[in-house]
Parts: sequence; structure tokens; C-alpha cells
Amino acid sequence: MWHVLAAVAMMLLIQAQAGADRRFVSFDYPGAIDTEAASITPDGDIVGRYTSSDGVVHSFLRSRGRFASIDVPGATLTIAAWINPGGLIVGSFNRADGILHGFLLSAGKFTTIDYPGAQFTVAYGISPAGDIVGIEADQSGNLHGFLLRNGRFRAINYPGASATLPTMMIGNRIVGGYFDGTGVHGFLLSRGHFQGIDCPGYTNLFLSGLNSAGELTGGFNSPDGHQHGALVQDGVCTQIDFPGSISTYTNAASPRGNMVGRYTSPDGVVHAYLLRR
Repeated sequence: MWHVLAAVAMMLLIQAQAGADRRFVSFDYPGAIDTEAASITPDGDIVGRYTSSDGVVHSFLRSRGRFASIDVPGATLTIAAWINPGGLIVGSFNRADGILHGFLLSAGKFTTIDYPGAQFTVAYGISPAGDIVGIEADQSGNLHGFLLRNGRFRAINYPGASATLPTMMIGNRIVGGYFDGTGVHGFLLSRGHFQGIDCPGYTNLFLSGLNSAGELTGGFNSPDGHQHGALVQDGVCTQIDFPGSISTYTNAASPRGNMVGRYTSPDGVVHAYLLRR
């Protein structure tokens, strides 16, 4: 009973702190033990993932405040990563064999995405035009990026990186993160040219999202080791923190600038958030 009361008191504290900035809205999938918002459309529809009380990871679509669960048939894990303005959803899933596959959900139908010869495939982002970006693991376990356009795959590899993870694409611009001997960095790939992105005073910047206004979203670490949400535009980095949280990550921003992501409350529980701007 004490643990329940403590958890309720903690959430009331979080809500009170968030009330000081009413732009932030916390939400959880009903009955979930953790929830994360991954992407938001111009109309405000949100996709993400949640963990049910039995420990199974599912995904959701939140539209006009109402939730619908998303599960690939027969999957033991389903993670929705992005929704485009047309309602197409991409993500990843696995079945009993534990192998990750990408998926595209269109008009209620799932299509599996597998990079040829890969150990596993993850679809991260889908552009307004329907182009898909993600990662694949080669037979040695090395991670590479890919672009899937008109049924054809193209490899994406940041020069000199040990791993490349593209996450979203709009037009001819692709964002993501890459790993090298110094840590994690963001990147922008535009018309075949890579630009590495770091934020002064922070480390381990990873970029998860790109909107039509040119805003880049993701997360980075401050010198004390804490993770914060990141907004990058025109070379300027802005730290995003859900009030009262111990860590925050910003996955995506709509064309209007409304952001979604996850935060961890002091009791260690992960919640989804919407930041209205």
C-alpha cells in the first residue's frame, strides 16, 4: 500500500511541476508500465510504443485523444517508429525466433521489410512521399543505414563511421546518428553530402527526427551525464526537459513545431509527452 501511495504522490508532484509550463502534456497508454511517443503528424496523430503489464512491447496510435493498439500478427514485439502525413506507419517487430524485421502498415495491412542478406532490419522513418529509411546488420553484425525507394534499397554509410543509423527523411534530406571512436554524433545527408552535427557543451547527440521546417530533434547528454531532449535548427541547439523529469528524449516535431518523446519520472517510470509550441 505504501508503494502505491508513494507512486501516486510522485505523479502528483510531476503533474504539479508540469503545470508551471502548460505546454507539456504527459500521457500513458492505459494500463501500460511504460509509454513512449515516437512521431506526430501535422493533424496531431501520434504513434509510439508501450509495455503492457506482462512485459510485452506493443505499439499504439493516439488520435483525437483515443488509443488504438498496434501489433504485427504473431509478433512478440512491435515498435512503431514513424507515421507520415498520409497515415503510413513504419517500425520493427520480431517473432519467436527473435529476429527483427521492418514493417510498413498501410490501410490496415502489414508489409514486411527485410534488407537483402541482413541479419536483421529496422525501419525508422517514412517521408511524406513514402520513402523509408532504417538500419540493417550485415553478417558480421555491423550496422549500416538504408534508403528504400520504389522497392529498391540503397546503402547509407557515414564516412569513417563504425555504425550509421538514419532515422528520418524529407525530400532529399536524411538525418540520423553515427558512431565512431569518439562517441555518438548526429548527421544530415543532403544531395549526397554528409554533414556531421554536434552541440557545443553536450556529448552523444543522436538525431531522431526532421520536419518540413528544418527542425532536427533527438537527444544529447550534459556534462553531468543526464540525457536531455535536443532541438537543432540553423546550427542552434536547444535543450528540452519535461518538468521534474530525470531524463528526457525528443523523438519528433510536427511542421507546426509540436514535439513528442519520452521522459523518465523520479520513480524510474517512462512516460510519453507532447510539447505544444
